[in-house]
Amino acid sequence: MASLSSLAKPRYSDSYRFKLSEREFEVLTMIVEGMSNPQIASNLYLSPNTIKSHVNGIFNKLGVSDRVQAAVFAVRNQLV
Repeated sequence: MASLSSLAKPRYSDSYRFKLSEREFEVLTMIVEGMSNPQIASNLYLSPNTIKSHVNGIFNKLGVSDRVQAAVFAVRNQLV
């Protein structure tokens, strides 16, 4: 039987799990939901520049060049 904490965690393949930080997973989830950098920054109580850095890190780690590619990659690979 799965514990409650394991049910709350996002689904992802192990190879990608170790590349993205927990914060990057949070940001990626919000990108998939269609949120802008200012919206993500507001939700996470961070500066837009910090979010921009996280987004760039996500792009680099996933090998994509824009938000749509990141969202498609995340959904296709069950990262979120």
